[in-house]
Amino acid sequence: MEIENLSEDAEDFTGNIWKLSNGQTVLIDVGTGDAWKAIEKLEEIDKVVITHSHYDHVDNLPETVEKFGPEVYAFEPENLDTSAEKLSEGDEIELCGESFEVFHTPGHKNDSICLYSESGILFAGDLLFPDGGFGRTDLEEGDRELLIESIQKITELDVEQMYCGHDKAVTEEANSQIRKSLSEAEKRESKY
Repeated sequence: MEIENLSEDAEDFTGNIWKLSNGQTVLIDVGTGDAWKAIEKLEEIDKVVITHSHYDHVDNLPETVEKFGPEVYAFEPENLDTSAEKLSEGDEIELCGESFEVFHTPGHKNDSICLYSESGILFAGDLLFPDGGFGRTDLEEGDRELLIESIQKITELDVEQMYCGHDKAVTEEANSQIRKSLSEAEKRESKY
């Protein structure tokens, strides 16, 4: 399976848009603003999975659904401007021929999820970032204690590649970076 970041060249502030391809095209989040330019160039989109409903991850969803008609999945579909199928903790979803388990990971936002495959791929949304980073908890629905619990859940996984909602992909020492994120979050120091 090939994974690329469609929002890499966006000038507007946006979340990452991870494009998975292997016989089908799947997007993890759809970003906002001029990131749409990269999406609209695609020939097809079969599925979209939303990691959480902050605007920088979902604003391009109505245009994406209108143009491509993909199946859309989210933890709380009612938070979106389009219909979607509900995902729950422990669900398995097939993306590009690979099975991913859904982990409900609140703390940054109540509807946050991570997706993990047995091959070691983690889509972390805004729960985790490279180099010990973690999602903001000073926004509405943010809760540092819940975020810590969510990160603890992810530390139990064997992660080889981590694709976050912002920043670069982590392809080396992902587990140690996740543990570093947990350690930083546990300091309970203000990020902003």
